[in-house]
Amino acid sequence: MSELPVVVVGAGPIGLAAAAEVLERGLEPLVLERGPQAGASVAQWNHVRLFSQWSELVDPAAGRLLEATGWERPAAEGYPTGQEWVARYLAPLAAALGERVRFGAEVVGVARRGRDRVVDHGRDTEPLTVH
Repeated sequence: MSELPVVVVGAGPIGLAAAAEVLERGLEPLVLERGPQAGASVAQWNHVRLFSQWSELVDPAAGRLLEATGWERPAAEGYPTGQEWVARYLAPLAAALGERVRFGAEVVGVARRGRDRVVDHGRDTEPLTVH
């Protein structure tokens, strides 16, 4: 099972940060996002200003991954809009993760391979299957 990717559902702020953390630990993440872009839900906020400063919005592992690409960290004390958060952090983070992020991929279920709710023997040794 160690060769299977760690599947992260959603390319929003938490999903992309989780993928960066997984990658930093030497594992291979696979981010599945239903929307057409990173932070698809956040992008709908557009001009709405967040209640958190940039210093609270950038995950440490994500920041390290981005800085390796030449990304410039926004000023810590600023309060971005939803549009700015996507453009200056989430979209660059998804780009840094590259093909590990797949858009237009809706997850409808997760189950143990070859098992259902009735079959219990061997469940703990089977990997999860994402549908």
